[in-house]
Amino acid sequence: MNRQLANLACRRLEVLKKIEAQRTEMADISGHFHKPLAVADAGLKVARLVYSHPVLVAGGLTALLIWRGQGIVGFAKGAWRLLHRYPSAALFGLNLILSAAHSRGEERDKDL
Repeated sequence: MNRQLANLACRRLEVLKKIEAQRTEMADISGHFHKPLAVADAGLKVARLVYSHPVLVAGGLTALLIWRGQGIVGFAKGAWRLLHRYPSAALFGLNLILSAAHSRGEERDKDL
């Protein structure tokens, strides 16, 4: 009986050493993927932000374009030209805003 216990204890030590070697190998392998996974995680956070706050993102991009260009006057001139050249763009934007507002109103009604 003691001999079997000694064999089991010896096998247990061998298995524990093997487990420790596998742990260190996994730590080395996972170290190589740390930076790419962090970048992917940041990308997912940005995607969730854009999905949950589209108006905030659109406003921020608009503000960036205004600041980058010639200020508010330059932005107004460009918008005026766009509306004169492509009146359907204004209708598309208006329809998009109205449909978003309408769908949000329906969601609120369902919650009540």
